[in-house]
Order: sequence, then structure tokens, then C-alpha cells
Amino acid sequence: YGSIEKLLHVLIHESQSTALRLHLARETPTVKGNTRIIYLDDDVIYPPRLVESLVKASNKYPERAVAFSGCKLRSHFRQIAHSDINKNRHPNLYFWLGGFDSHRDRIVDIVQGFTGILIKLKFFNVSEFVDFVTDKELPSYARKSDDIVISGYLDSRNVKKVVIPLQGNWSAGKNSPKLNTIASSTDALSSQGMHQNAMMTTLYMQRHFRIWQNFTFYNVSQFSEEMMELLNCEAGGRFRCPGLSKAEATEKLDKLLNATSL
Repeated sequence: YGSIEKLLHVLIHESQSTALRLHLARETPTVKGNTRIIYLDDDVIYPPRLVESLVKASNKYPERAVAFSGCKLRSHFRQIAHSDINKNRHPNLYFWLGGFDSHRDRIVDIVQGFTGILIKLKFFNVSEFVDFVTDKELPSYARKSDDIVISGYLDSRNVKKVVIPLQGNWSAGKNSPKLNTIASSTDALSSQGMHQNAMMTTLYMQRHFRIWQNFTFYNVSQFSEEMMELLNCEAGGRFRCPGLSKAEATEKLDKLLNATSL
């Protein structure tokens, strides 16, 4: 089921364990589901106070998911950006990193798992969530966009998400999570084409759960060949467009999309 599988196993195990504990101890229903779960990536070197920071934030925001990275959604986004606040503009979804370019608690729409996220069991209807993500009809692009899938599901359950700064000396971002380049080189779900997966998954989640109704997302499957070329030029990285800068690609694609009203 992709990278979301790590969370599936924990949710199933903890929901069964919680039900058993409640039955045996005859505990009051108010304690049900308060188990805190932290998930993160296996190819990142994490700072020493990560768990402490997440737990403190969870105590402060007991009804919210807390993370160190996340973004506010933006209508008509087409790209993913981070690490440079000058990129917090169209056509980018800009992901803040708590303790690096975000030094306050910040409500977001999408939380990003690679920096670490704390959730609670009670945020989920476990059987509903498991059925959704294991359904064979769930598109492959959504399986590669687990941050959007999880965040969208939490939104459907009215669970807010907040990005926090890391505890400690983060003024220069020195405590920020760092990629383990050796481990990450074997990752089966690479970031190639991430912008397209994000575009398609946000639209899919919006339609499936009827969330994020105040945003308008592009249906990339309706893009013409020229639009797709410009979209990838705009992304940069491994996508190269001789004779056309990323800014020029954005301007040209904006004009085409405005003309076609996709």
C-alpha cells in the first residue's frame, strides 16, 4: 500500500490493544483513543529533542495533529517548494519547516511526515481509514502522496493540524532533520513527479471526502501535451526545458490555463 503502510499497522494494532485494555480494566470511555503515535521516515537523521518537542506540543494542542513541516493549501497550485520563503507564492505549495523558516506555531492544511508527526488514535475511525487506503480503487498517485491522504482524512474528521518549532537552539536550523543520503538512495518512492502526484491527490481527496471546498485544484489529467511540458519545465530539477526558464514556463502555462479555464 505504499509508504502509508507503516501507519496502517500501528493503527490496527493500537485500536485492538485499546479495546482489549478497556474491556479488561473496565476503564472509562474518556481514555479511549488517547494513545499518541509518532511516525517519521527511515532515511532521515533526526535531532535529539524531536520526541520531546512533539509531546509538549501535543499537551498544548490535545485535539490537533502536530508536526514540524506543513503547508497551507493554495488554489491552482502546481509545484512544491520549501527552504526559501520567497517561494511562498503562486504556483507553489510552500512547506514551512518549524525551527528553520517558521518560528511560531502555525495552523496548516497538510503535514509532512518526513520531519515527524504526532497523532492520536482517536483522530481516526480505524476501520474506515483502513478500508479507504487498502481499497484497490485508490489511485497509485495517491499511494505516493501519503501526507496528503492522511492530512485530508484528518480534515474530514475535523482534526486540525499545526506546525511547531523544534525545542532547543534552532536559530540557524542546525537541529533540523537531515537526509541520510545513503538510505534515501534506496527509497522506492522517489520525489520525481511529486508535483503531479500532489495535484492529482488533492483533487481526489477533495472530491472523495468533500473537503477543502474553498480551493480550486487543477485536473492534471486534462492538461494538453504542451501544458504537461510546461508543468515539468516549471518544476525544474530533472525536468529540463532548453531555452525556457522556470519563470517563463510559469507565465506561459498561466496564460494557457486561463484561456482554457481548466
